[in-house]
Amino acid sequence: MRREPGLKNGLHDLETARRHYSVMRDLVIRHRGGSRDERTLGRLWDLSRKAAAAIDDSNCKSLLLRVDGYSADLFSESGHLKWARTEMPGAYFLRLQILRELDAFHARLLQLQFEATRNEAARLGANMRRERRSSG
Repeated sequence: MRREPGLKNGLHDLETARRHYSVMRDLVIRHRGGSRDERTLGRLWDLSRKAAAAIDDSNCKSLLLRVDGYSADLFSESGHLKWARTEMPGAYFLRLQILRELDAFHARLLQLQFEATRNEAARLGANMRRERRSSG
């Protein structure tokens, strides 16, 4: 099977990245942040690194780098304070930003899956046409 751009091992990589995305999203939803939490931060960074390693796509890597940066501030003693808005605390704002970036990452995974499926369908269609011509 031909390797698709953005995918190291085909659709399996998308599933791997999607699993990491799901765990990262759940972590951000369950952990409020706004204080130092090295354990949660380390877990997020580990999942982010693994998701980035599964997908060879610069857009995905860029989104995950932003997640890493926001997470560093969210799970620090005072880094979240610079993100405070009049209408919301910095930790809440950062959680929203992280979730936004993670959802954009997930959307990019869906796009990569669509492209891989479309390319495979085109390849199969071309093979079928070629076989019909040679047998007919």
